Amino acid sequence: VLLFVLLLCCVGRSSAWSPPFDRELKRGDEGRDVGVYQFLAFRELGLNFTITRTFDENTVHATNSLQQHFNLQQTGVVDETLSTLVMKHLTEDGYRDNGATAESLGYKYKVLISVAANRSVEPMAELFAANGTLLFQFRARLHGWGVCDCSKPWPNFDNTDGGLTSFAPNGNTPTGLIELDLNTPEPDPNLYGPYNVNRAVRGLKGNAGFLIPNYRDGILIHTGEWPGWQPPESMPNSEGCIHTWPQFCKRIANTLADLGVVAHKNTGGKLPYPYKCQGLLSIQQL
Repeated sequence: VLLFVLLLCCVGRSSAWSPPFDRELKRGDEGRDVGVYQFLAFRELGLNFTITRTFDENTVHATNSLQQHFNLQQTGVVDETLSTLVMKHLTEDGYRDNGATAESLGYKYKVLISVAANRSVEPMAELFAANGTLLFQFRARLHGWGVCDCSKPWPNFDNTDGGLTSFAPNGNTPTGLIELDLNTPEPDPNLYGPYNVNRAVRGLKGNAGFLIPNYRDGILIHTGEWPGWQPPESMPNSEGCIHTWPQFCKRIANTLADLGVVAHKNTGGKLPYPYKCQGLLSIQQL
């Protein structure tokens, strides 16, 4: 029985590849994984190359440089060893919130969250009015799928790891500065709660500037009707969304309404997003 459980947990992971990588990347290959690799490699090396999602000559050049940096044989091919090193050492963006108010940037509100590298740690997020006034704090969880990279029964309360990197499709919530907007409730209150949600629409800085919405979309600040859970217990993991307690989600929605923020009709994640964003989400890893 134990062997069966272990095998079930690792469905979809036939090796030690670090998501989003699950194959060798070489000249001529195409795909989203190539784009992620280009972004991380070019940023690390300070190269102003275009991210094409095609493993072109510039990518071969960058790969040889990274292999030299990591004291590996220069083959111009991204193998399992190199991809693991890239995900271990090159994913932090160094983003720090500069303290700018929402109003100074043309928005009505701002949410600031300072996270730990271990996303099982639930920080206190802060909601600010346009002029920078702190309105209140709320508990948040920014932990995506676990390092098993496998779907688990919902809700998943696993606290044994820090979560998959935000570059994995179902990984942790990306860091950076993001346009945020208030939407009407999602259709399933069990999964999302009955209250208005906040949608991360477009990344502006940091990892989010690359990932949202072209690689990661549908990231929300929401709650849920999680069986067997009650505050102040740890909340369940998500697929990249920010979870908060039901009373906080309701308070956020009511407070934003008092600020004159409009709850736009929920788009269900359709792109392009049809509304002007009213808020900002700033996530920094300290």
